[in-house]
Amino acid sequence: MDIGFVSLNTPHDLAPGDLAKELEQRGFESLWVGEHPQIPVSSGGAMPLALLHAQQRMWDPLLSLTAAAQSTTTLRLGTAVALPLEHELFTFAKQIATLDQFSGGRLLLGVGVGVRAELAVVNPVPWADRYWALTEMVAALRVLWTADEAEHHGDFYDFDPVWCHPKPHQQQGPPLLVAATGPRAVAESLPWADGWLPGDAAFGDVSQALSDFRRRAEDAGRDPATLDLTIMAWGDPSANRLSRYRDLGFNRAVIGGGRRDGNDPSTTLPFLDRYAAMIDELR
Repeated sequence: MDIGFVSLNTPHDLAPGDLAKELEQRGFESLWVGEHPQIPVSSGGAMPLALLHAQQRMWDPLLSLTAAAQSTTTLRLGTAVALPLEHELFTFAKQIATLDQFSGGRLLLGVGVGVRAELAVVNPVPWADRYWALTEMVAALRVLWTADEAEHHGDFYDFDPVWCHPKPHQQQGPPLLVAATGPRAVAESLPWADGWLPGDAAFGDVSQALSDFRRRAEDAGRDPATLDLTIMAWGDPSANRLSRYRDLGFNRAVIGGGRRDGNDPSTTLPFLDRYAAMIDELR
């Protein structure tokens, strides 16, 4: 099992290029960043104050990962998570393809639907239809990433043939890992997802959740063994917890989310050093 690290990715953190270099030198497999293009003031009170303060100030994820790509050669670069429905389709397709080219095909695209209030600011899609709309956007992105003259006709995205370049370095585009946890969300995402990106804090029993996911994958005609299984390990996970995730079959654990003193960048490198000592054993 590989180990990745997720950054709050704010001006108070280590700069993305510097952080990426430190991760690669220590043997981490990947760097992950999230996004909030905007946060409605009316919904801010639903978040813990410290988390809200950080998420208000997040750098743009794709520009941050571009900086990380420039300072590394092997480190994989992931979004945890990007919110495609909050982006204009063609611009997003071009940005992702460009980043994948700049990184030499090291991009992993974790995707989700965000929260209702944020989506409502930028997209009129009904909240109940959000995974249907995401499914259709993914189909449109994949045709834009693979066809010279791309077209798509659906309920949410409808366009006649267009030229949209560059194409990603990875032939079918970067792997798409869906951050869905509910049964309906998982079922609606499985036809197109290349992997699953849950957070362990969402489950009382991670083993049961993984078994349920694998069963739903089989019901959808997917072979679970072909899917990227990445788990976001909340807080300061012990070596035993990470080993358990490896033994369950996750191929990647991403640490750093919700860690103690996560808002103090002076603690970042000691945190990385502690987990770097576990990397070889976990792999």
